[in-house]
Amino acid sequence: MTAVGTTTGRPSAPDAPPAPEGRPPAGEHVAVARGLRRRFGDREVLAGVDLEIRRDEFVALLGRSGTGKTTLLRTLAGLDADHEGSVRVAAARSVVFQEPRLLPWRRVLPNVVLGLDRTPATLERGRSALAEVGLADHARAWPATLSGGEAQRVALARALVREPALLLLDEPFGALDALTRQRMHRLLRRLCRRHQPGVLLVTHDVDEAITLADRVIVLDGGRITLDEPVGLPHPRPRSHDDVERLRRRLLAALGVDPTEDG
Repeated sequence: MTAVGTTTGRPSAPDAPPAPEGRPPAGEHVAVARGLRRRFGDREVLAGVDLEIRRDEFVALLGRSGTGKTTLLRTLAGLDADHEGSVRVAAARSVVFQEPRLLPWRRVLPNVVLGLDRTPATLERGRSALAEVGLADHARAWPATLSGGEAQRVALARALVREPALLLLDEPFGALDALTRQRMHRLLRRLCRRHQPGVLLVTHDVDEAITLADRVIVLDGGRITLDEPVGLPHPRPRSHDDVERLRRRLLAALGVDPTEDG
């Protein structure tokens, strides 16, 4: 793994993704944070976070607005340099944001392989990634012609073409309608089974966390206040007693009275 920060130094810029064979084997850590602290002026957003994520593990990160979820994700991505504590992450990592962030002046395939050498092999990998997300026939489309769900699938393809050992997702489905979101959940589960990255999903949605994650973490006041394994087979209908019990525990950890939740 790559050290992106220590108590005595500043993190390096994100590494270029290595070849797929350079990824850690399943079960090994792809992200380890120890004593992670981040301040903005007098405000401490992360207050000594310890976190481990293994390859082929899906971790959902819940928390109210302003509790440091995106700051933690950006630190693991190597996008936030001003922290204390140690962070070690796999060199092969990708980020998907809430906005697809596609370049409007480039067609879909060039967006997918953005930043990679434009070799025939790379372009073929890009086409394969588009096929995986169901957009094989959109390689020459312009971003402006895509629906919100299609644009986010292109963003997923752009992340997966790099064969990340660590996939970081910052509320990628927050702007989608409910039906499209459900479809994206199924697609993401399928892609993660195939590629087996370690995943950190930042979300405000308790039900989304339960649907997708192997483990759910609650961040409050810059600290992890709950680290809960899910341990339930898919699918996980909300009507299931174990799902409802987990949902109530997570809501309580977020400071929401489950009896008042609609």
